[in-house]
Amino acid sequence: MMSRVQRFSYAERDELAAVIVAAVPRSMRTLTVDLLAESFVDAYDEPATATQPLALVDWVGRMCDAHADTPGVPVLFTNACTAIERYAGSRNTIANTRVPLRLLDDAIAAIVAKRRRDLAPAPNRLDEIDASINALIQRLERADPLSADHSRAVSAWCTRLARRLSLSDQTTVAVARGGLIHDVGKITTPNEILHAPRKLTDEEFDVMRSHTTAGERIIREHTGLDAFTASARSHHERLDGRGYPDRLGADDIPLEIRIITVADCFNAMIGRRPYRPPMSPAAALDELTRGSGTQFDPVIVAAMHDVVAGLRREPDALPRA
Repeated sequence: MMSRVQRFSYAERDELAAVIVAAVPRSMRTLTVDLLAESFVDAYDEPATATQPLALVDWVGRMCDAHADTPGVPVLFTNACTAIERYAGSRNTIANTRVPLRLLDDAIAAIVAKRRRDLAPAPNRLDEIDASINALIQRLERADPLSADHSRAVSAWCTRLARRLSLSDQTTVAVARGGLIHDVGKITTPNEILHAPRKLTDEEFDVMRSHTTAGERIIREHTGLDAFTASARSHHERLDGRGYPDRLGADDIPLEIRIITVADCFNAMIGRRPYRPPMSPAAALDELTRGSGTQFDPVIVAAMHDVVAGLRREPDALPRA
């Protein structure tokens, strides 16, 4: 095997994941597919893969077993090697520093083709949770594209934070889904309030705050999404009990919600808003630090500092909206 001289940068990882996902038909793309594309790149980029490449093949097999009812997953892995080789071939700086994927392609194709438990009937093959979430995000997109873009960016931050905190794959997927769906209640918020280029009146702010309870109601309308109602209802709660809508105390705010809260506030600060220009990531981190222990969980604030420090070398990789 060829020795690997240089690991992928954050920007290259994001580009590679996007290239792999692009090979999957749009009708099969779900949040699970997106996260597995990122995980495939991360697993391929592990130094151990250079000496033990079959560990990557074994991992692909486990993921196919775990997501046997999601048809986009085998399609993703079937095309992953070709997609990465094409990308690497167009980038002279990394083309010759990787394990040659043609040596893995046949092994991955064989393990993907392995017969697993029967898929669900054709109309239900898409992962129902991701399909429902995607439908809600499309509704939010139609109502307010800026909120939909923000939600996608928050989901990306949640994923990075969960990985930085070494949470399980299952928890990482859950918190990413929660981040994606957290602002769906803004479907009900009037645009003149969402995009007001000024400070809101008390009455308008009450309407704005109602997006949390509205989001909970909307999510409850979709079978299988009950686990994500707190993501919508509680992402504006604070450790000191001064949040809304329920003024929860620290002990009543789950870890997943604490992660979404930090990701949401950070991305809101660095994103464009009608009433102010974007803040720099450094200034946004300072604001998180000022709220650490009162508004935000200090452990998650520290994790966000670490995540941003890793991305600073690649400013274009910062997800924002």
